[in-house]
Amino acid sequence: MKFEKTIRFWQVAILSLVSCGWCNRSSLAADSPPNVLLLITDEHNFRTLGCYREILPQPQAEMWGRDVTVATPNLDRIAHEGLIGTRAYATAPVCTPSRAAMVTGRYPHNTGAPQNNLVLDRSIPTLADRLNEQGYRTAFIGKWHLGGNGKPEWSPKVDGGFQSKEFMFNRGHWKKFEIINGQPRVAARKNNTPTYDVDGADENSFASDWLTSRAIDFIEHDGDRPFLAVLSYPDPHGPNTVRAPYDHRFDDLPFSPPRTYQTGIASPGWLGGGTKHPVFRGSDMSRYFGMVQCIDDNVGRLLHSLSEIGKLDNTLIVMTSDHGDLCYEHDRLNKGNPYEGSARVPFLVRMPSKIPAGQVYDQPIGTVDLTPTVMGLIDQPNNPDDEGRDLSAAFTSQSVKPGDEVTFLRNAGTSASWVAAVNRRYKLILSTDDRPWLFDAEQDPDELLNFYRRPGTEGVAEKLAESLQTYSTRTNDPYFQHPAIRRSLDEILADPPPTKPIP
Repeated sequence: MKFEKTIRFWQVAILSLVSCGWCNRSSLAADSPPNVLLLITDEHNFRTLGCYREILPQPQAEMWGRDVTVATPNLDRIAHEGLIGTRAYATAPVCTPSRAAMVTGRYPHNTGAPQNNLVLDRSIPTLADRLNEQGYRTAFIGKWHLGGNGKPEWSPKVDGGFQSKEFMFNRGHWKKFEIINGQPRVAARKNNTPTYDVDGADENSFASDWLTSRAIDFIEHDGDRPFLAVLSYPDPHGPNTVRAPYDHRFDDLPFSPPRTYQTGIASPGWLGGGTKHPVFRGSDMSRYFGMVQCIDDNVGRLLHSLSEIGKLDNTLIVMTSDHGDLCYEHDRLNKGNPYEGSARVPFLVRMPSKIPAGQVYDQPIGTVDLTPTVMGLIDQPNNPDDEGRDLSAAFTSQSVKPGDEVTFLRNAGTSASWVAAVNRRYKLILSTDDRPWLFDAEQDPDELLNFYRRPGTEGVAEKLAESLQTYSTRTNDPYFQHPAIRRSLDEILADPPPTKPIP
């Protein structure tokens, strides 16, 4: 009996020590700086996410037909347990300029990379540079597209300051990867040249799966230091191909063209970008849905991994895309113009320690706001030269009442075509090839009508034009030197706006 009591004493003592150790570990985890996981998709139509369909009117939620949807429970979880931005936009709806704005907090024309395949100006501190200084370990995994023409160019010379870049590739929409002699490479090849073929890729080699596995490896390594992990998927950008079983999972859905497809309504003069007048193919949308669901399943793997190592609730998770994909809206595929399908992007944030669950943020967000907002959310100093906004206070405090917030968009490139200002309801577009256009998201969410100078919009264009004038001066945007854009701006500002706020 005495022996049994002695054994029991030591069992209790050991359990107490172990419990104390776990308490200390939990306390340390709670007190340690938050990790940052940034998920970037490429050319992603926001309507494919269930969390957006839940808050959109049915005609907008089911753009390709009644009950034609793809389940995205893991991305939806991020929104449900945090914040969803309903008016988030690519600052320039093309890959390189949008990504440049994301990682620097500067507008594209001030990053050295206002159009595809230009090189990021490395004199500007990136998100990685800033968190390197704060003791974070930083990694970029996936498509970068800020290093020039290299394709794929693993570990590009211009790397944004990320410490771990062995699985960063500069550009391309590859579908199958492998590691040979310790080095990553594109596994689908013809005559030893990388191709975009799926080539029998499986859950171990398909791009979305393979890159997620590399991100999990990084996250689970060296657990004592906070991390910044950027996982940049090359999908659902075309070519619209995906591994089995996602390649035919949605073939039975009755896909229909969007309501804005082949309407016969004359297009605005500023409409450019994307593939023009494509023939609608439901099979193309089926594979697009497949790419989205494959990404979502891999996001589920990431969330599970973070939970298993006890880091989920101490990790700021942000999900967005570099731009949208029109997916046949307005007789276009892809991007490059200010229509919603092209320029609007998903924007989801989860940070339970700061952001109450279930928040819907309906004020405008730009990809240029990403870096300042991330720094604000993790209580790190922002750069005084940031041109994007730190939205952390608005995200974390339900008592903060945003005013008439505005974000700004511009065409990719070095030659002016259009600029736009967006608030929570309206979008004003000034261009080199048309009169001003004003879209009203409440009365015309399909963006078929021009509300400029229509009764009931008094003061709206004028207020947005004032914002554009301030933006052009503050950021020295050369597009406003174009005579047509300048003329449109002066025309609007000639009529002073009323003092009442914009609805």
